[in-house]
Amino acid sequence: MEDSLLDLIFLSEKRKNTLLLLLEGPRDINTIKKTLKASATSVQPQIKMLKEKHLVVQDKDVYRLSEIGKIIAEKMKPLLDTLSVLEENVDYWADRDVSKIPPFLLRRIGELGHCMTVEPQIEHMFEMIPEYVKNAEKSKRFETLISYFHPLFPSFYLGLAQKGTSVSLILPESILKRWVEEEYREQTRQFLEMENTRLMVCKDCEKNPTIVAADNFMGIALFPKEGIFDRKFVICFEPGALSWGKELYDYYEQNSEQIENIDIYINTP
Repeated sequence: MEDSLLDLIFLSEKRKNTLLLLLEGPRDINTIKKTLKASATSVQPQIKMLKEKHLVVQDKDVYRLSEIGKIIAEKMKPLLDTLSVLEENVDYWADRDVSKIPPFLLRRIGELGHCMTVEPQIEHMFEMIPEYVKNAEKSKRFETLISYFHPLFPSFYLGLAQKGTSVSLILPESILKRWVEEEYREQTRQFLEMENTRLMVCKDCEKNPTIVAADNFMGIALFPKEGIFDRKFVICFEPGALSWGKELYDYYEQNSEQIENIDIYINTP
């Protein structure tokens, strides 16, 4: 029974998509045809098979999921969403250390939806990634855990805050010590003194992913399993991704301390 249901569902895109469509609510045949972009002669035999396996029920001209069909379709969607996320950027996810993503969020990685990978081009290796900058400058709320040092970061995030964006930064202690070096110290002080900013230190965040949780996009840059950090980001824009990214940022914020004064980090070993 289980094997035949698996074959029934996953060996036909039309049957699979019909179940997912009916998970949203009952539909008539014309709506099903239009949504699946298929003819009645190609859809109706598939619906007939779903009815024969008691996954779909027909009420006059309207089709809906049976109780069994609803249970199956509800379990299908997270799996298919997860496969879609991982397959879209499979080389990235296969190469990265995901152990720093807490299990409760890793299990829900399908919520990211459509994402893209961005990375610095060889001719701009020492600049910030243009897609990152463009979206950050459009944000009104920008929260990030930064796992590596870039000489443009102190001035960039200060500039975001000066434009009115609410900016919260979490830095590992080793990175914070770079921010308070003489060359960047005044910018860090200015950032800390603004009303729309927060600066936090995480003392157990070494080799954690860089995380961006903004109101308009989320991003994550994981360390490779082998080799050096390459600043390659996955960037996502769908509402589910924004919520997922916010939960991940909040997870690390809970283990961070807000900084009121940077003096204790100056000239410390």
